[in-house]
Amino acid sequence: MKGSSLATVVLIAIVSTIVAAFVVNSLLGDPDKESVTISYMDVMPGSVLEPDPEVFNNWAVNPTVEVIVGKCEFDEIWSEEKQACLKDDDSNTDEDEETGTDEAED
Repeated sequence: MKGSSLATVVLIAIVSTIVAAFVVNSLLGDPDKESVTISYMDVMPGSVLEPDPEVFNNWAVNPTVEVIVGKCEFDEIWSEEKQACLKDDDSNTDEDEETGTDEAED
C-alpha cells in the first residue's frame, strides 16, 4: 500500500468516527441535561397477616419434598386421609365372589 492510500484510509476512518459521534449524540441527547426522578417505596407494615388456608394447607404441593412413585405394593392402595398405603379390600372380595359363583353353578 502506498502512503497516499494509507492516508486516505486514515482520513476516512477519522471522518466516519466524528460523524458517528454526532449522530449518536443527536439521537441520545446530552446525558448531563437529563433529569431523573426517584420514587420511594411505601413503608412495609410490621404486622404479619395470616396466610390463605386454601393455598397454605397440609395437602398443598411442596416441591421440596421428595416424591416416590410406586410406593404401594400391588395389593395396596393409597389413603389420602391417613397418608399411607392400605390393603385393598376390594381385591379380596372379588376373589371371594368368583369362588362363590363357581360353587353356585355346581
